[in-house]
Amino acid sequence: MSTENAMVPDVFVAFQVIPRLKEGNNFEVVDKAIEVVKAADVPYQVGAMETTMKGELNYLLEIVKKAQQACYDAGAVEVITNIKIHSKTEAATDTFCTYDRGVTKANHMFVDK
Repeated sequence: MSTENAMVPDVFVAFQVIPRLKEGNNFEVVDKAIEVVKAADVPYQVGAMETTMKGELNYLLEIVKKAQQACYDAGAVEVITNIKIHSKTEAATDTFCTYDRGVTKANHMFVDK
């Protein structure tokens, strides 16, 4: 692998949990998943449809698994988890991911731990 195509170690992982409960409030269950992210000490942004984190891919995927488990622990009988991963090589001098461009109106809520 050439140096130009070396992967940048940090990636962005966005995920959404959709829990189903027999009874109760889905939003309270989703909040339990978000608590897992907040406790993980990684940069993150909570949006209306998903939560985005920045860091090492395997670590972020472990956080997603723990967030999914938190939904079950809070009473979900099933959970759909949607995951998106944004990675790049060092050759990517510009990117469509606005987080790399600094604080903008679109990402002012990104929490840098």
